[in-house]
Amino acid sequence: MKILILAEQCNPDWPSLPGFSYALANEIAKKTTVVLVTHIRNKENIEAIRNRAIKEVIYIDTEVIAKPLHKLSELLRKIGIGGWMTNMALKYPQYLLFEKKIYNQLKDRIQKREFSCIHRISPVSPTLPSLLPTKVSIPFILGPLNGSLPWPKQYTEEIKKERELISHIRNIFKYFPYYKKSFQSSSVILSAFKHSDNDIPLSERHKIIRYNELGVDTTSYMPLESRIYSKNKTRFLFVGRLVPYKGAHVVINAFVNSKLLQSNSELIIVGDGPEREYLEELISSNNLHGIVKIEGWKTQSEVAEYMRNADIFAFPTIREVGGNVIIEAMASGLPCIVPNYGGPSELIDETIGIKIPLSDKEAFLNAYIKSMEELSEDREKVENLSRSARKRALEQHSWEARALHAVKIYNSLNINN
Repeated sequence: MKILILAEQCNPDWPSLPGFSYALANEIAKKTTVVLVTHIRNKENIEAIRNRAIKEVIYIDTEVIAKPLHKLSELLRKIGIGGWMTNMALKYPQYLLFEKKIYNQLKDRIQKREFSCIHRISPVSPTLPSLLPTKVSIPFILGPLNGSLPWPKQYTEEIKKERELISHIRNIFKYFPYYKKSFQSSSVILSAFKHSDNDIPLSERHKIIRYNELGVDTTSYMPLESRIYSKNKTRFLFVGRLVPYKGAHVVINAFVNSKLLQSNSELIIVGDGPEREYLEELISSNNLHGIVKIEGWKTQSEVAEYMRNADIFAFPTIREVGGNVIIEAMASGLPCIVPNYGGPSELIDETIGIKIPLSDKEAFLNAYIKSMEELSEDREKVENLSRSARKRALEQHSWEARALHAVKIYNSLNINN
């Protein structure tokens, strides 16, 4: 097979989706022939990688539109009227130009059926449609797609703080050009989680295969060879941006309200953001210095080290469409305490962690405290969950496992030349 992979966001040196897309594409290239198409902004970092499995990379330049739209997005963010959803909406015209240029450049190769199929792995937002499947006759795989997770109704203050003013009219994208045709013309639709299915037309949901965009380097994120509890305290770890919906205040308040946690545990917070000053004051006003520490932003290798030296991962995010940091924690052998909502609810089960019902704020905090206290006192349970978490990460979430699953999907289309 020769697979044409479209990954507009694809950069080995950038965090989150760009890094994930590169890791997945390069791992797939170890299993079959890949031609990667990405944006010109990624060229310097991709070309610097020696011995990469992807031998042919095509770079597309849409900066004539991308630059002014990016500046507009930054301006809206600075004046407080735009968040992640607004940013996605502004990417719409640029992405259509991206695929139009791909078609113009590769039209002859596509028509000669040089490629067995086309697979768009990024962007993952279903609000950004794809025009290519409407123009080609070879199989087109759309996804993984991830989105459509509503804000919990009991957390209206958090949505205001996120400045997502267009969240109430989000579904307007379903009336944009190419939205329905993208799904109708695709052979397979990869949907990351159950909530993502809501953005896919009902008539096309029979094409869905469950496949998310998340993965982990299990050689970088791994537990210590033997996690020995030589220290007196159980170490809880939070990793994430310090913004309201990520919920760092929940784990701090767990320590504020639990004498048991104060006596037998400690909390390390890795991350930075606009909530940091408020969180520092919360720690200070409750005399938690020495028990709760905010370490600030860290590199990926530093985060992996923090995870190796932690015991339990506490991540009370109230609206997480995915949650790759959870997979990193799993690979590090950390039991995870997460809300039973969104991506975390499908990544975690009772064999590798604890899921907390996303009820009202007080009930949620009390349930979180109870689970943290339980694990802080039950080392045997923590060890059992730890072993299962590492095993799950190796079997399902390593980049090799993700690539093998992708190749299995390609084979299911009977596209071998």
